[in-house]
Amino acid sequence: MHVEHDVECQCSDGTVLRADVYLPEGQGLYPVLLLRLPYDKTNPHYYNGYLDVSRMVATGYVVILQDVRGRYASDGSYYPFVDERKDGYEAVEWAATLPYSNGKVGMFGMSYHGYTQLAAAAEAPPSLYAIAPVMAVADGWIDMIRGATMPFDQGSLATWALESILPDQLKRQKHEKELERAYAYIEELPSRLHDQPMSEWTPMKNTSPNSFYFDFVKRQVAEKTIQQVDVREQLKHIHIPALFIGGWFDFLLGQTFGAYQHYGGKRMLWIGPWTHSNLDGWAGDVFFEHATSPLGEDKLIDLTDLHIRWFDHWLKGKPLNIEKPVHLYQMGKRRWESRGSWPPEESGTQCYYLNWNGNLRTLEKKKPETSYTDVTLRNPAAPFPTRGGNILMAGHEAGMVEQSDLHEREDALVFTTRPLEQPLDVIGAIAANVWMSSDSPLLDLFLQVSDVTPDGKVYNVVDTFTRKPGDDCGRPQRVQVELTPTGYRFEKGHAIRLAIAGSNAPRFDVNQNNGTTSRTSTGGRSANDILFYGAKYPSILSIPTK
Repeated sequence: MHVEHDVECQCSDGTVLRADVYLPEGQGLYPVLLLRLPYDKTNPHYYNGYLDVSRMVATGYVVILQDVRGRYASDGSYYPFVDERKDGYEAVEWAATLPYSNGKVGMFGMSYHGYTQLAAAAEAPPSLYAIAPVMAVADGWIDMIRGATMPFDQGSLATWALESILPDQLKRQKHEKELERAYAYIEELPSRLHDQPMSEWTPMKNTSPNSFYFDFVKRQVAEKTIQQVDVREQLKHIHIPALFIGGWFDFLLGQTFGAYQHYGGKRMLWIGPWTHSNLDGWAGDVFFEHATSPLGEDKLIDLTDLHIRWFDHWLKGKPLNIEKPVHLYQMGKRRWESRGSWPPEESGTQCYYLNWNGNLRTLEKKKPETSYTDVTLRNPAAPFPTRGGNILMAGHEAGMVEQSDLHEREDALVFTTRPLEQPLDVIGAIAANVWMSSDSPLLDLFLQVSDVTPDGKVYNVVDTFTRKPGDDCGRPQRVQVELTPTGYRFEKGHAIRLAIAGSNAPRFDVNQNNGTTSRTSTGGRSANDILFYGAKYPSILSIPTK
């Protein structure tokens, strides 16, 4: 293998994008695998963390790693997602005409460079034969900024903007002092998220390259931009084969499932026990041995081999030899299972009613005969903490993390089943139907389902966070939500627990209980939330089972 550095691709508007090209030994024409990223093409962390590029080259591919417009070696200015459709189309067609290319191009990459694949595919470049988006953005983060009452994922945005985007932009603008301050903020990010409103957040406020950050925070992204970057409506029209890969604890898991379900072309789906950009088998405190390895060393799935087989099929005409389209790692069982579809065909739904039994809050299969209420105080100065789950946030570990001390907080309501008499296999999205009221203009609701082990340890499995308009009159309103999909086995002797709280910070903006949130203000007031359950207002947890 040999490498050509900073190979230039001139776009139709004159902007030059630069790429490093990895070539097989020997003369000949080869299919091309293209990765377009904003995180520095020379940093192997962004591709060798889950793929072995040298193996891909050794099997007869030219691999091209290209910095997107306005990032690192490429010219132009950068605003997230905006130029990736047009630039992606032109980059694919450029790659197809290189002197060592046979004219067939595939694309691969994770996260943002999963988005660059979908964006290019939406433009239907004739030389693009297959894609493989891993943990990909599909909406250009537009859902984050729609609607004044929607929760704002401040932890993910701040982490991404500060760690991944800001340093290169400051270097390009020669803001050396701001760069030093940015690195200091990265170290202090978890505590800084509580410091001030996101709309006033330094060091980015007075730094011109990060106008996008405050556009997002203030929800002032232009409608034209929204239409340009959100490719979900185009997915059904794309007919380029796609290999979708996601993680049960990836903060983009919902987008992976959504893209797969609405995709118009040939498709395959793999979901493993992974967090965002981390596929080594660790998910928080829990290690899922033999889940995967980029090198295929004594593991049940070799992602490099899977990519090679996928591209060999669509770019070289070789048999794929993978019969079913959906492949899910069943946590608890600790094994891969193949299926014919997603959403999966359920064999049933297990319903649990929230109940009060003596001095304990319980989950029961039988509907209660008595009605109950619980009141909690939601204090914006001391919000319920983020711990584990589907997150991407500096200073916080994603995945399954022990929760028992959090469940003892006064602002958490905890309902637990009896120890299970036999294993319960969950596959799909757990749903909750709860009755709530609040004296706040906005009602925030965090729901978390956990596994309680026989020795009393509590590990989160899946959660969700939602925000609804409140009711000043205190009338109960039904809140129906789906939690993030999961594939998990609750073992015999374990218990299922539902925890309910009124915040999840610092991942999401904190409700100030005065009609504003920590996106734009601080100094709110406490609010009283009331949970209704039992006979008159049955609050229910519905679990899809196999």
